Amino acid sequence: MAATDLGTIHAQSAAFRSKRDAALTLVARALRSCRRPYIAFSTGKDSVALTGLVHHLNPDVQLVWSDDELELPETVAYMDRLRAIAGSQLICTLGWARHAGWFDPWSDQPFWRDPLPGTLCIEQDVDDWQAGGGYDLTFTGLRMSENRRRRDWLVQAGPLYHVRTGTGLRCCPLWDWTEDDVWALIATWRLAYNRAYDRMDEIGIPRNAQRVGPLPLARRAQLEAGWPDLLERLERRYGRRW
Repeated sequence: MAATDLGTIHAQSAAFRSKRDAALTLVARALRSCRRPYIAFSTGKDSVALTGLVHHLNPDVQLVWSDDELELPETVAYMDRLRAIAGSQLICTLGWARHAGWFDPWSDQPFWRDPLPGTLCIEQDVDDWQAGGGYDLTFTGLRMSENRRRRDWLVQAGPLYHVRTGTGLRCCPLWDWTEDDVWALIATWRLAYNRAYDRMDEIGIPRNAQRVGPLPLARRAQLEAGWPDLLERLERRYGRRW
Protein backbone atom coordinates (compact mmCIF):
# COMPACT_ATOMS: atom_id res chain seq x y z
CA MET A 1 0.00 0.00 0.00
CA ALA A 2 1.34 3.46 -0.94
CA ALA A 3 2.38 5.89 1.76
CA THR A 4 -0.41 8.29 0.81
CA ASP A 5 -3.02 5.51 1.13
CA LEU A 6 -1.74 4.59 4.59
CA GLY A 7 -1.67 8.29 5.44
CA THR A 8 -5.37 8.63 4.62
CA ILE A 9 -6.15 5.84 7.09
CA HIS A 10 -3.92 7.30 9.82
CA ALA A 11 -5.48 10.75 9.36
CA GLN A 12 -8.68 9.44 10.91
CA SER A 13 -7.00 8.94 14.29
CA ALA A 14 -7.50 11.37 17.16
CA ALA A 15 -3.76 11.27 17.86
CA PHE A 16 -2.97 12.67 14.42
CA ARG A 17 -5.57 15.41 14.66
CA SER A 18 -4.14 16.43 18.03
CA LYS A 19 -0.62 16.68 16.59
CA ARG A 20 -1.87 18.64 13.59
CA ASP A 21 -3.67 21.17 15.79
CA ALA A 22 -0.68 21.50 18.13
CA ALA A 23 1.62 22.12 15.15
CA LEU A 24 -0.69 24.83 13.81
CA THR A 25 -0.72 26.47 17.25
CA LEU A 26 3.09 26.46 17.28
CA VAL A 27 3.26 27.93 13.76
CA ALA A 28 0.85 30.70 14.78
CA ARG A 29 2.95 31.47 17.85
CA ALA A 30 6.13 31.65 15.78
CA LEU A 31 4.54 33.90 13.16
CA ARG A 32 3.48 36.35 15.85
CA SER A 33 7.08 36.63 17.05
CA CYS A 34 8.71 37.64 13.75
CA ARG A 35 8.57 40.14 10.93
CA ARG A 36 9.87 38.11 7.97
CA PRO A 37 9.85 34.29 8.12
CA TYR A 38 10.88 31.73 5.52
CA ILE A 39 10.61 27.97 5.04
CA ALA A 40 13.80 25.92 4.61
CA PHE A 41 12.58 23.62 1.83
CA SER A 42 14.41 20.37 1.04
CA THR A 43 11.93 18.74 -1.44
CA GLY A 44 11.39 15.88 1.03
CA LYS A 45 8.09 14.81 2.58
CA ASP A 46 8.75 16.67 5.83
CA SER A 47 9.26 19.95 3.96
CA VAL A 48 6.04 19.36 2.06
CA ALA A 49 4.03 18.84 5.26
CA LEU A 50 5.78 21.79 6.91
CA THR A 51 4.90 24.08 4.01
CA GLY A 52 1.30 22.93 4.15
CA LEU A 53 1.06 23.87 7.82
CA VAL A 54 2.73 27.27 7.46
CA HIS A 55 0.83 28.25 4.32
CA HIS A 56 -2.43 27.20 5.96
CA LEU A 57 -1.94 30.21 8.25
CA ASN A 58 0.14 32.50 6.03
CA PRO A 59 0.35 31.60 2.33
CA ASP A 60 2.80 34.44 1.67
CA VAL A 61 5.77 32.89 3.53
CA GLN A 62 8.58 32.23 1.05
CA LEU A 63 10.31 28.90 0.46
CA VAL A 64 14.07 28.60 -0.01
CA TRP A 65 15.59 25.54 -1.70
CA SER A 66 19.34 24.90 -1.93
CA ASP A 67 19.97 23.08 -5.24
CA ASP A 68 22.90 20.69 -4.84
CA GLU A 69 23.28 19.86 -8.57
CA LEU A 70 23.32 16.06 -8.13
CA GLU A 71 19.63 15.43 -7.48
CA LEU A 72 17.17 12.70 -8.42
CA PRO A 73 15.35 13.44 -11.70
CA GLU A 74 12.01 13.39 -9.83
CA THR A 75 13.34 16.09 -7.49
CA VAL A 76 14.30 18.37 -10.37
CA ALA A 77 10.94 17.80 -12.09
CA TYR A 78 9.08 18.46 -8.83
CA MET A 79 10.90 21.74 -8.23
CA ASP A 80 10.39 22.80 -11.83
CA ARG A 81 6.62 22.31 -11.38
CA LEU A 82 6.62 24.03 -8.01
CA ARG A 83 8.52 27.01 -9.39
CA ALA A 84 5.96 27.42 -12.18
CA ILE A 85 3.20 27.54 -9.55
CA ALA A 86 4.91 29.53 -6.79
CA GLY A 87 6.83 32.04 -8.91
CA SER A 88 8.83 34.51 -6.82
CA GLN A 89 7.51 32.91 -3.63
CA LEU A 90 10.05 30.10 -4.21
CA ILE A 91 13.71 31.08 -4.05
CA CYS A 92 16.24 28.61 -5.46
CA THR A 93 19.90 29.03 -4.56
CA LEU A 94 22.97 27.13 -5.73
CA GLY A 95 24.15 24.73 -3.04
CA TRP A 96 27.53 25.38 -1.49
CA ALA A 97 28.08 22.63 1.13
CA ARG A 98 30.30 19.59 0.49
CA HIS A 99 28.55 16.21 0.50
CA ALA A 100 29.92 12.76 1.37
CA GLY A 101 33.35 14.30 1.85
CA TRP A 102 34.06 14.70 -1.88
CA PHE A 103 31.36 16.53 -3.85
CA ASP A 104 31.18 20.34 -4.02
CA PRO A 105 28.05 21.40 -5.95
CA TRP A 106 28.41 23.61 -9.01
CA SER A 107 32.22 23.60 -8.89
CA ASP A 108 33.16 21.58 -12.01
CA GLN A 109 32.06 22.38 -15.54
CA PRO A 110 30.32 21.17 -17.53
CA PHE A 111 27.75 20.91 -14.77
CA TRP A 112 25.79 17.68 -14.30
CA ARG A 113 22.73 19.65 -15.42
CA ASP A 114 21.61 23.25 -15.76
CA PRO A 115 20.18 24.99 -12.68
CA LEU A 116 16.55 26.02 -12.79
CA PRO A 117 15.93 29.42 -14.43
CA GLY A 118 16.28 32.28 -11.98
CA THR A 119 18.39 30.35 -9.48
CA LEU A 120 20.57 32.61 -7.33
CA CYS A 121 24.30 32.15 -6.75
CA ILE A 122 24.76 33.38 -3.17
CA GLU A 123 28.17 31.76 -2.37
CA GLN A 124 27.52 31.61 1.36
CA ASP A 125 25.55 29.74 3.99
CA VAL A 126 21.88 30.23 3.18
CA ASP A 127 21.10 31.08 6.83
CA ASP A 128 23.62 33.92 6.74
CA TRP A 129 22.27 35.09 3.39
CA GLN A 130 18.71 35.13 4.72
CA ALA A 131 19.76 36.97 7.87
CA GLY A 132 21.35 39.64 5.69
CA GLY A 133 18.05 39.95 3.84
CA GLY A 134 16.09 40.66 6.99
CA TYR A 135 14.58 37.23 7.58
CA ASP A 136 14.24 36.61 11.31
CA LEU A 137 12.58 33.16 11.52
CA THR A 138 13.32 29.82 9.85
CA PHE A 139 10.69 27.10 9.65
CA THR A 140 12.33 23.66 9.37
CA GLY A 141 10.99 20.13 9.04
CA LEU A 142 13.18 18.52 11.72
CA ARG A 143 11.65 15.49 13.46
CA MET A 144 12.87 13.71 16.60
CA SER A 145 12.15 10.22 15.28
CA GLU A 146 14.67 10.52 12.44
CA ASN A 147 17.71 9.83 14.61
CA ARG A 148 18.90 9.88 18.22
CA ARG A 149 21.08 12.97 17.83
CA ARG A 150 18.18 14.99 16.46
CA ARG A 151 15.90 13.67 19.20
CA ASP A 152 18.33 14.65 21.95
CA TRP A 153 18.76 18.12 20.46
CA LEU A 154 15.04 18.83 20.08
CA VAL A 155 14.23 17.49 23.55
CA GLN A 156 16.77 19.94 24.96
CA ALA A 157 16.02 22.94 22.73
CA GLY A 158 12.30 22.51 22.20
CA PRO A 159 10.39 23.11 18.94
CA LEU A 160 10.93 26.90 19.01
CA TYR A 161 14.45 27.98 19.86
CA HIS A 162 17.15 30.56 19.20
CA VAL A 163 20.54 30.01 17.58
CA ARG A 164 23.52 32.34 17.44
CA THR A 165 23.95 32.43 13.66
CA GLY A 166 21.74 33.06 10.67
CA THR A 167 18.18 34.18 11.29
CA GLY A 168 18.39 33.42 15.00
CA LEU A 169 14.94 31.87 15.58
CA ARG A 170 14.01 28.34 14.49
CA CYS A 171 10.58 26.69 14.51
CA CYS A 172 10.11 22.92 14.11
CA PRO A 173 6.35 22.22 13.97
CA LEU A 174 6.91 18.53 13.08
CA TRP A 175 9.31 17.88 15.94
CA ASP A 176 7.23 15.08 17.52
CA TRP A 177 5.68 13.72 14.29
CA THR A 178 6.15 10.25 12.77
CA GLU A 179 6.28 9.25 9.10
CA ASP A 180 2.62 8.26 9.43
CA ASP A 181 1.72 11.74 10.64
CA VAL A 182 3.58 13.37 7.76
CA TRP A 183 1.91 11.22 5.11
CA ALA A 184 -1.47 11.70 6.77
CA LEU A 185 -1.24 15.46 6.29
CA ILE A 186 0.03 15.12 2.72
CA ALA A 187 -2.80 12.75 1.84
CA THR A 188 -5.69 14.56 3.52
CA TRP A 189 -4.62 18.04 2.42
CA ARG A 190 -3.70 16.74 -1.05
CA LEU A 191 -0.26 18.31 -1.00
CA ALA A 192 1.93 17.85 -4.07
CA TYR A 193 4.99 15.77 -3.15
CA ASN A 194 8.21 14.50 -4.69
CA ARG A 195 7.37 11.44 -6.82
CA ALA A 196 10.70 9.86 -5.94
CA TYR A 197 8.81 8.46 -2.95
CA ASP A 198 6.52 6.53 -5.30
CA ARG A 199 9.56 4.93 -6.91
CA MET A 200 10.93 4.01 -3.49
CA ASP A 201 7.62 2.36 -2.65
CA GLU A 202 7.82 0.39 -5.91
CA ILE A 203 11.28 -1.01 -5.15
CA GLY A 204 10.36 -1.92 -1.59
CA ILE A 205 12.21 0.63 0.53
CA PRO A 206 10.53 0.86 3.96
CA ARG A 207 8.95 4.22 4.67
CA ASN A 208 11.21 4.90 7.65
CA ALA A 209 14.26 4.44 5.38
CA GLN A 210 13.09 6.60 2.47
CA ARG A 211 15.29 9.66 2.03
CA VAL A 212 15.33 12.32 -0.67
CA GLY A 213 18.54 14.34 -0.79
CA PRO A 214 21.75 15.04 -2.72
CA LEU A 215 22.85 12.00 -4.73
CA PRO A 216 26.33 11.74 -3.16
CA LEU A 217 24.51 10.72 0.04
CA ALA A 218 22.26 8.13 -1.66
CA ARG A 219 22.70 4.42 -0.95
CA ARG A 220 24.07 2.34 -3.80
CA ALA A 221 21.45 -0.40 -3.38
CA GLN A 222 18.68 2.18 -3.71
CA LEU A 223 20.14 3.64 -6.90
CA GLU A 224 20.77 0.18 -8.37
CA ALA A 225 17.18 -0.88 -7.73
CA GLY A 226 15.39 2.31 -8.66
CA TRP A 227 17.63 4.34 -10.91
CA PRO A 228 20.21 2.01 -12.55
CA ASP A 229 20.74 4.20 -15.62
CA LEU A 230 21.34 7.20 -13.40
CA LEU A 231 23.88 5.27 -11.31
CA GLU A 232 25.73 4.19 -14.45
CA ARG A 233 25.91 7.79 -15.65
CA LEU A 234 27.09 9.00 -12.24
CA GLU A 235 29.91 6.45 -12.13
CA ARG A 236 31.03 7.24 -15.65
CA ARG A 237 31.71 10.79 -14.49
CA TYR A 238 32.60 10.45 -10.82
CA GLY A 239 33.89 6.90 -10.45
CA ARG A 240 32.68 4.24 -8.02
CA ARG A 241 31.77 6.53 -5.15
CA TRP A 242 28.59 4.69 -4.26
